Amino acid sequence: MNTHAFERLQAELVEWAEGIAEIRVILIVGSQARRVKPADEYSDLDVSLYVVGGFEQKSDVYLHWLCDIALVWMILEEHHDETKSWLILYQGGIKVDFSVTPISTLRPVIDKKTLWGDQQRGYKILLDKDGIAVQLPAPTPFDPPPYIPPTQEQFIQRVEGYFYGAVYVAKQIRRDNRWKAKWADQIQQTMLLEMLEWHAHATHEQPVDTYYRGDFMRDWVSEDTWRELHGVFAHFDATDSRKALLASIRLFTRLSEETAASLGYDYPRSMIEEVTDYILGLGNP
Repeated sequence: MNTHAFERLQAELVEWAEGIAEIRVILIVGSQARRVKPADEYSDLDVSLYVVGGFEQKSDVYLHWLCDIALVWMILEEHHDETKSWLILYQGGIKVDFSVTPISTLRPVIDKKTLWGDQQRGYKILLDKDGIAVQLPAPTPFDPPPYIPPTQEQFIQRVEGYFYGAVYVAKQIRRDNRWKAKWADQIQQTMLLEMLEWHAHATHEQPVDTYYRGDFMRDWVSEDTWRELHGVFAHFDATDSRKALLASIRLFTRLSEETAASLGYDYPRSMIEEVTDYILGLGNP
């Protein structure tokens, strides 16, 4: 990634926003603001605008600027609660995640002195018209964001959800319904990732940062787990899909059992053994 391109974009963003009264704060978050695991040549730019209430809906204002700044390959629009976002891919692979949120959402962060996870790893203030952003707590880039372990109920729900899905995937493989098996396996992998995160937090003596969507995973899983992960993704053929499913089941079973032991939770061992035996008995198509 061209560092100069990002620097130019940020400078032009501030110049543009200075002339729009409704835009009050601009923050840079994500890898471009991190001191630990900082941006590399493939990183994108995460821009957060905070505006007076209602102005986050003025899509034409933002889109006009976003499309004018450089040649656009594509723009994807997203909504998350009060935040409106655009994921922009510019010519040359320059990627910008641009979000707009009401300024009122910063007040609880200031009052509670608790940053959001991505902010805690680092943020950079580009614009602060009212002195609001400087009231935010300082980031703690060398400390992982606070972690709340799952409750017993949440843990059991995840284990049951995983094995429910495992049966579904096994049946689709047995029926030679390969695309549907792949579709369902994506959900399985999401649940496996969550268990990987829970396991890392539960079994490390010191706080650990599991980042986002498996980022830097090799830093926070054991060597045994890393080796086992090599077997949980399959080719399209039924034999390899079934082999990967069984590898995923073995890994999830070990992780969940060790996590339950570390957290002092009940563990549905009989159910897991019976479901696994059932899947083993299905065989290939």
